[in-house]
This record gives sequence, structure tokens and C-alpha cells, in this order.
Amino acid sequence: MTSNLMTELMNDFRGDSLSSVASAVGQNPATTQSAIAAALPALIGGLANKASTPDQASGLLDLITRNKLDSDTFASASSAVKAPGGINSLINVGRPLLDSIFGSRSGAIIDWVASRSGVSRSSSSSLVSIALPIVLGLVAKRLRSTGWSASNLTRLMADQRMYLQDAPATLAGVLSAEEIPITRHVRPDTEDVPKRRMPAVPVYETVPRNRNAWLWALPLLLLIPLIGYFLARNDESRSDVAVQSRPAPREAVPAAPEETPVGTSSEPAALPSGLGPYDLRFETRSQSLGAQSSQQLREIADLMRTYPRAKAEIKGYTDNAGNDAANMELSQNRATAVMNEIADLGIDRSRMTAEGYGEANPVASNATAQGRRQNRRVEVEIKDR
Repeated sequence: MTSNLMTELMNDFRGDSLSSVASAVGQNPATTQSAIAAALPALIGGLANKASTPDQASGLLDLITRNKLDSDTFASASSAVKAPGGINSLINVGRPLLDSIFGSRSGAIIDWVASRSGVSRSSSSSLVSIALPIVLGLVAKRLRSTGWSASNLTRLMADQRMYLQDAPATLAGVLSAEEIPITRHVRPDTEDVPKRRMPAVPVYETVPRNRNAWLWALPLLLLIPLIGYFLARNDESRSDVAVQSRPAPREAVPAAPEETPVGTSSEPAALPSGLGPYDLRFETRSQSLGAQSSQQLREIADLMRTYPRAKAEIKGYTDNAGNDAANMELSQNRATAVMNEIADLGIDRSRMTAEGYGEANPVASNATAQGRRQNRRVEVEIKDR
């Protein structure tokens, strides 16, 4: 009997698993479930396209084994979320996998899920990254029971297409562009030419000799003395003019500043003093940034673009509401959310670190609502190295 992966996964994203994912992406459970319902057909449909040939299926199997997604940990949402590292581990595995499998289509999938469910692009990116390892883990579980082979993977993913018939028509447009190959430019005159073809040998026409052909040059030879005479007279005339009309001395003009040679870096040497750290605020038990933080995020991204060697240290903190373990996880999720937002603005993740510190380092007293609001923050410090 054919297995409907999407139905099984939707049934698995419930209860505590759903609540954990909703908390991680900064959305309520109902909205998160709607986003998952959009993400799963997009991911399964994309994987079906990527496993349509034996070579593609073999490559996908290799990705699964290299990332250890064939273990029981990733066989269900509940086991993956409860594993050591939980949500953060899923995101760290899922993000590079998303780009590796879907390439430029990963952004289109994230945008499509966001538009279908109404979540922010950052939340959609995190949710798709969480879901992808779980989808691949369930695929691996099915293959362990039917036989670990490229042909079985191709068959399994092809069977999923009939369950995707009710998916929105716009999803097909998102996934179809994925199959357009990226090729290097080939000159039209060299296409489909056998490699062993020898280069063409230039052929020169042989001009028949004519013994009287040199006679045409006689008039030119007679003109040479006459041309020399006029050139000499012209030089004498210019010399006389130069002596009689010597130009008046001109004021010295300052030399123009030297231009920066082509290829020389104009990158600023060091960060300006007095920067940061930037403080980004959150609501109680939430991972959603306030509206005023958007401008700060743009400033951070602009600054890092201006100074390509700069790196960002992102530190998440909470107030003292709740238990220590939950606050530690929440602070890490907040720091990760800020890193994701900056990455979405075009900054490479390799230039950023995100770390949660829970209730540590309060900047105000937790005894008042105002103080707790100040302690619920993410600090972003920009450094030269």
C-alpha cells in the first residue's frame, strides 16, 4: 500500500511538537500549523522532482546518510524536536540542506509558504528548515522497510505526486522552475562539434605573376623628391613661428591627485568608534521582534556591507519569568531569530554567531515590568574581527 507522507507528517506535528515549533518560529500554534500545511507539500513535491532519475535519487540518498537523517531521531517530528539540541539542531541541519537540494528555488519555497500562511519570511525560513530534515527522516524510515536503493526512492517519491493533486496551482509554478539547468555559455559555432575535429587550415590564393606589374609604382617614385622638398619648407616655417611668438609663461597648475589604481581595495580600514551594541527588544515569552527593531536590523546589515571584514556577535537574554532551562532555550531562539533576519538582508551567516544566555547579565531589575522589558533583549555587537 502506498504511504502518504504528507498525512503522516501533519498528524505528527501536533501537541508538544507543534507547540515547540511554534515557540521557535515566534508564531501561535494555529498559524504554525497552517504554515506547516503549506511547507510539507512544497518540500515533498520538490523532493519528488529531485528524485526523478537514478542519479538524482542516489545523490539524495547520499545527503540523507551523510547528515545521519536515516537514524530513528529524525523518523518523526516528536523524536526530532525532543532530541539533544532540538529545534536549533534541526535548523542548523535544515538550512544548508535546503540550499543544497533546492538551490535558488529555496527562496521561492520560503516566500510561497509565507504568503500562503501569513507568517513572516523569517518565520517561514525557520519553519521550512525545521521541516526538511524531518521529511527526509521519514523518507529514510520508509526506505529502510522497503529496501535502501535509488529505484525505491524514485518510486516512493513518484507515488507522492497523486497526493499532491489537491495542492494549490501556484505551487506547481514554484517547483517547475527548479528543473531549469544552469549551463555555461557555449559559442554557437562550436555546438555539437566532435572534439577530435582538426582546426581549419587557412588557405591563401595564389596571385598570378605579371612581369609588368611593378610599372605602376614609377609615378610614385618620381614624386618622392618633390614631397621631401615641401616637408622641409614646412618645418622651417613652423620653426620661425615658434621663435617669433614665444608664449607667455603660464601660472603653475597644481597636480591632480593620484587616482586609486584599478583593482585597489577601497574598503574602510576599521570600524568607526562608538558603535553599539544594538539592543533589540522582545515581548514576554515571544521570539517576535518589535516594529522598532526593523530599522536597527537594516542599520546593522548596511554597516556590515560597508565593512566586509566586520563580524556580528549576537547575544540573547530573557527576564526571570519561567524556569532556567526554558529561558536558556528561549534566549538562544531569540538570538537565532535575529541572525536569520540579518541573513535575510543579505549578510552571510559565516560572519555571525548567535548565543543564548538565559537570565544572565540583566541590565535592569526584574522586580518591575519596565525592568523585565529591558532584560528581554538581544544585543548585537559589531567587531572588526
